[in-house]
Amino acid sequence: MHLQMLRVLALAVLLITAGIVLSTPALASADNPDNYVPPAGGPPPVAPPLKKGSPLDHLANDPKIDVPTVGYKEGNTSGTVYWTAHRFIDGVGGEGWGWIKKSTDGWSSGKWIALQETPGLAVAPHRKLVKADADLNYEYKFWGKWASYKAYDPHLDEILPVFILQGYEVIGPAEALSIKTGPPGRIQHRPSGASSRSSSPILSDPGVD
Repeated sequence: MHLQMLRVLALAVLLITAGIVLSTPALASADNPDNYVPPAGGPPPVAPPLKKGSPLDHLANDPKIDVPTVGYKEGNTSGTVYWTAHRFIDGVGGEGWGWIKKSTDGWSSGKWIALQETPGLAVAPHRKLVKADADLNYEYKFWGKWASYKAYDPHLDEILPVFILQGYEVIGPAEALSIKTGPPGRIQHRPSGASSRSSSPILSDPGVD
């Protein structure tokens, strides 16, 4: 018994010396989500838990669906001028989102784009899906604007125009397009050695809008 007590005392001294505090962390409650305190004894989390009603709350808490809901709208869709967008997955591993064109033009004028989301207003439609590629060959009405900067796709060493999404409406599934995938200057690519640096396009000048 005496030996066991000595071991307990030695462990207590060790914990105190190391500065470890064994306590129950204060967690955010539904009534007061601002009282979150990170657990003691370790580094703080990268970010506190998402609060209900925050601009990004739906990314974690909304239920996912299998395919886009035709007619669904998100963000600013009040303008009469919009773009038509066609979702496509680059078969050679590029990170472009798909094509976009003026609603009054044909697909021969479509641009292969990088899509920039506007958190709190409109995020890429595939965020709501169980699988990110489940909206392959779906078409949308897009509202937004072109960025004054370009995006760099490190997988294929390509520069893509950036469309800043501010609202969208789901049109529905469409026939696959027969137009060329990628920017106009694309030849035959193989993934470059730069692909290990990132898995998504890098905005070349994110400070400009």
